Amino acid sequence: MGFLMDVIRTNALDDHPFLSLSHCINRNQKHLACSACMDICPKGVYDREQKTPPKWNECQNCGLCVTACPSRCIAPSPANSKRHLLLAEKTGEVVLSCKRAECRAGHEEACLALLPWEFLAYLALGGKLILNLKPCRDCPHEDCLALLEDQLYTLKCFLGEEGYAAHVQVCFDELPNVKEEGVSRRDFFRTMAHGGQKATALVLNDVVGSKVDAMIYRRLLASRVRELAKENERFSCRMALPWILDNCFGCGICALLCPGGALEIGQEQDGMRPVYITPHKCTGCGVCKEVCRDDCIDGICAVNLPHMDRLVLTEVESRSCAQCGRAISPRKEENLCIACRQKKRK
Repeated sequence: MGFLMDVIRTNALDDHPFLSLSHCINRNQKHLACSACMDICPKGVYDREQKTPPKWNECQNCGLCVTACPSRCIAPSPANSKRHLLLAEKTGEVVLSCKRAECRAGHEEACLALLPWEFLAYLALGGKLILNLKPCRDCPHEDCLALLEDQLYTLKCFLGEEGYAAHVQVCFDELPNVKEEGVSRRDFFRTMAHGGQKATALVLNDVVGSKVDAMIYRRLLASRVRELAKENERFSCRMALPWILDNCFGCGICALLCPGGALEIGQEQDGMRPVYITPHKCTGCGVCKEVCRDDCIDGICAVNLPHMDRLVLTEVESRSCAQCGRAISPRKEENLCIACRQKKRK
């Protein structure tokens, strides 16, 4: 119990999200300008000129920027993470409602748009997710509604038509009679003190410290998918991944600049080079397509996957530079890469 109290005391003043600039789209390339966090923030915390750090003293800790960020480079505040941690432990049917709802039921958020689709998918795969969208009909915040629609669309693509119908129920009128099964706050802390559940321990490890990992919801969803894949061999999910064309030879520029480190280029063997991807690290931000020098990536496409862990995305024809071993195109006569050819000329 002592270490849990340390977590609460350590993060008592951390009432705002955290920005990881190393994962920001704008820091990794110059072609695809992103202003998602700036557009959604109601307080103008983020500088549009990107010359000054965020004005955290004006942040109201709504968490909309966390959901809006396409590369998931903004981590939720420890306070929000702990609140969602308790919700993640519930089993059976989970009801999510806006605080503007007349019928107060289940878990309440200031706005349902601040819950990323990854967290919604985690809750849905644990039983059934019921969304009370009645207040959304007359919501004055159009940007929040658009963000919520995007999250629900991605959630539906991830679960598929049948999975979405089985695990998600959207209510615009009356809520059904719901029997929620879960753990009380006291039982939750008692469980954690004695080892806890795997998913809870995973989240708690992220909450410890002054900063929370921006991929916390992704890793949480990956853990649940991993368990379901072991129980059901036919389980599959649908995620947006880069579509690599035949002219790719594995130069590695996409892997180097991927904000989440999802791509990895393997070693060349017998003229072929594997391209690995870790789906739960890929957010479909499109940086890989923008930075590819040879236009080898034809956008982001939805792909059926058995799990969200590391797998071979494709294999490409490739050769190795005779001098430094870097990947070079097999369709060119030179056996040296560009860098080695320049050194040779000098």
